[in-house]
Amino acid sequence: MKIAVIGGGSSYTPELIKGLLDVSKEIQIDEVIFYDVNEEKQKIVVEFVKKLVGDRFKVLISDTFEEAVMDAKYVIFQFRPGGLKGRENDESIPLKYGLIGQETTGVGGFSAALRAFPIIEEYIDTIIKTSKATVINFTNPSGHITEFVKNYLGYENFIGLCNVPINFIREIAEMFSADLEDVLLKYYGLNHLSFVERVYVKGKDVTEEVLESLKIKLSNIPEEDFPAWFYDSVRLLVNPYLRYYLMKKKMFKKITSHELRSREVMKIEQELLEIYKTADRIPEELSKRGGSMYSTAAAHLIRDLEADEGKIHIINTRNNGAVSNLPNDYVLEIPCYVRGGRVYPISQREGDLFALSFVHTVKMYERLTIEAYMKRSKKLALKALLSHPLGPDVEDAKDLLEEILERNKEYVKLD
Repeated sequence: MKIAVIGGGSSYTPELIKGLLDVSKEIQIDEVIFYDVNEEKQKIVVEFVKKLVGDRFKVLISDTFEEAVMDAKYVIFQFRPGGLKGRENDESIPLKYGLIGQETTGVGGFSAALRAFPIIEEYIDTIIKTSKATVINFTNPSGHITEFVKNYLGYENFIGLCNVPINFIREIAEMFSADLEDVLLKYYGLNHLSFVERVYVKGKDVTEEVLESLKIKLSNIPEEDFPAWFYDSVRLLVNPYLRYYLMKKKMFKKITSHELRSREVMKIEQELLEIYKTADRIPEELSKRGGSMYSTAAAHLIRDLEADEGKIHIINTRNNGAVSNLPNDYVLEIPCYVRGGRVYPISQREGDLFALSFVHTVKMYERLTIEAYMKRSKKLALKALLSHPLGPDVEDAKDLLEEILERNKEYVKLD
């Protein structure tokens, strides 16, 4: 089996390879081939990866995307359109307009999506012609890109993935001294905008225990997190990114009082690249990069797609009736039964109306952004920005859009 990794120069790559090495004991991996537009970074990372892999499977570098994905069974997208400089723009431009600068939500996610769409469109067209591989996407904004690919480009073999769901599961498993597979969640929403309504461990409903434990924990942490009364009121566990929506003033203050995360990551990445030149094992410094459980999520998903056992994974795919009071064609982050190369959404019954109020609003923003790209329309792009809960006021919207488009003109042009 051939696996192609797009964005092979990412400092995350060694962790991904560690995950693939773990599952290679259960599934046959013949080769992993890497492609990255930054050849210098990729060479450093892949040379380090070869030390980790030894002779377990072939590790190759491709000069072209087409060669990388040719005859691949799985393609992993982990590239960052525009690199870390693009992320720096996504974080810094909104701050000038008094808006939260964050790489996946609000204005940051808007500009990241516009950079990603033309690249994704070209890549998917090539995959259709060369392999029809199953694509596992980590490229942000992951859910928005999955909506674009499945509902606008019409490519079905595409799965959006994030490490937030598996970290939810890990934390609960640790709380109850259980295995990951012992934990079942009533989970739904969008990528970076998801909600947990019920928690089951070994078949027992432990939701109230988890909520009470969380309230006790909240009494001992800084006020930047949700207060205990919030959980008493909404009775949901929420994705950490919801803080950007419901704690705007505090999150804006936090962001503006620290160095931009993109600049921190630039420094961490340079440090890691230097370490990779001489290291023979994954360094502890990689934990500073973030992305906890990333490799587990990706590698276990591939393992279970290959197997015929049937396991549950929380992924981004079409609703198809899983949340009964949401449209079937919404791409959601939901639990799915994974078996024999297919994913089957699992019924979550009705979703909570508080949660769905966010889902509907942000889904319409996603679709307006995609329509703006497909029609190359500034007018639709303005509608998208104005529709987002973290978007600009009318007074700033046009200037903000013009600045975003100017900074990203090598990727997309709207008229």
